[in-house]
Amino acid sequence: MKKSFFLVIVAFSLFLFTGCRNKPLDAQTCALTWWVACWIADHSDLSGSIDTVLLALKNQDFATLAQFVWPQGLRFSPYEHVSTGTDIVLSTEEVANALTISRSYIRWAYDGSGEPIDLWIWQYFEKFVNDADYATAPEVYQNQSIQRGNTINNIAEVYSGKQWVEFYFSGFDAQYQWMDRKSLTLVFEQVNNEWYLIGIIHGQRTI
Repeated sequence: MKKSFFLVIVAFSLFLFTGCRNKPLDAQTCALTWWVACWIADHSDLSGSIDTVLLALKNQDFATLAQFVWPQGLRFSPYEHVSTGTDIVLSTEEVANALTISRSYIRWAYDGSGEPIDLWIWQYFEKFVNDADYATAPEVYQNQSIQRGNTINNIAEVYSGKQWVEFYFSGFDAQYQWMDRKSLTLVFEQVNNEWYLIGIIHGQRTI
């Protein structure tokens, strides 16, 4: 989803269009050309939205983040198994005022210990959103639910038909044998040509 990725696709699309105009390419190749062009047209604004959201998350700029929040709320999942029954869903107003809301949210339990996750919104962000600089993640995956551990990754099921991007670190310190992996997945939905953020999913090794 990074800019270089889109530049490659644009160049590839232009190459195929030139071929379709100047040479009698087969129908399958030209169909691929049309698909690529349509994908770029449909997702041209998504890359910019992702960049802005990542920066807002990193800076805890909740006012900017709230501008992207889905009107029905933004769901937060501390682990890669999305639970529509227990995951917290914050409204646009709650996201915008995250730094001033003093009440805690107790709906989850920490993996392993089973202790309740009792955190204010800004505390949750520090532990389950900003625990790494995901804008610099070496691996980025689009619309892929990758099963890496014993926590069932059900993102594709819960967010079927949506667009999601995972920013993944396989690990930070070799002495931990890559058990310190982390990821952050942003889920978007397009409504009336506007991209809304509807889910933020944190990933890590679970027991």
